[in-house]
Amino acid sequence: MNGEETARSRARQYKAGCIFVSKPTPSYTTLKRFVKCVISLAVFAVTAVWAFLIRLVGGAPRGSCIVLYYHSIPEDQRQRFAKQLDVLLRYATPTALSGDVELRTGVHLAAVTFDDGFQNVYENAMPELKKRQIPVVMFVIADAFGKAFGPLGHSEKVMSLDQLQSLPEELVTIGSHTLTHPMLSTLSEDEARQEIGGSRTKLESTLNRKIRLFSFPFGCFNEQLVELCKEAGYSRVFTTLPKCAFAEPSEFAVGRVRVDPTDWPVEFRLKLNGSYRWLPVAFQFKRFIVSGWLVRTVLGIFKRPPQEVEPRSAIQESRSR
Repeated sequence: MNGEETARSRARQYKAGCIFVSKPTPSYTTLKRFVKCVISLAVFAVTAVWAFLIRLVGGAPRGSCIVLYYHSIPEDQRQRFAKQLDVLLRYATPTALSGDVELRTGVHLAAVTFDDGFQNVYENAMPELKKRQIPVVMFVIADAFGKAFGPLGHSEKVMSLDQLQSLPEELVTIGSHTLTHPMLSTLSEDEARQEIGGSRTKLESTLNRKIRLFSFPFGCFNEQLVELCKEAGYSRVFTTLPKCAFAEPSEFAVGRVRVDPTDWPVEFRLKLNGSYRWLPVAFQFKRFIVSGWLVRTVLGIFKRPPQEVEPRSAIQESRSR
């Protein structure tokens, strides 16, 4: 595939609401994180000044909510994760996502979700969440129980069915993350319908729980996929667009902010506050550039640092470790 074909392929992915998976060099990743953090710090400062001015005239800032999402919590990152939960409790009010979420004036809500249902979340995250009574949503892959999932050579074990069934219903809401974790925009309508609706049917039958929430694999979605989710009976779906949630009480497609135990303390604090909400605008601008005439103009002139394509995640048979 030549450079122009690669650009066109990436443009199609952006139009579908997807971000292609690549593996940047460590220095490039650190630079990106730093730039995002600086911009988000500016957003935080402007927000704080605006809130101060509102209080100065006798008002109260309107309520807000941020939905965080994690993937894996390795044992050596458990203490970092626990500290993040303490920060969450200090600066936000935890909220469940199983029902309606109502914003309250002057209150900042935060919800915690996990994608993929890894076993280390059961072993390392759940004890910390239980200790603090923080509600959580687990988005699980219906065909992956007890297997391994992830890029070849970097897969992690997924929770067993027994582990998933043992999660306390009063604290943990189970949601669907499809049957096999495909990039839904690349499937036919019938295949996407089966992944979306079939996973809900299988999870409800297997777990004997109502499954009303869904999250898109790879954060990849479009209007047609959202409609298929409504058709399948979900009450709410979750994307990976880092924006504040529930600006509208009836919001169906809800944005989330990715967090990791390895986030810098200031980075996590800014994500929790909602200061990364400028990123969707940046994504839209990037899609415009990638899908427009500009990509053909600059192709071959400006090059990103060398990258290797990260292997696509897949379900694999688990091996004892």
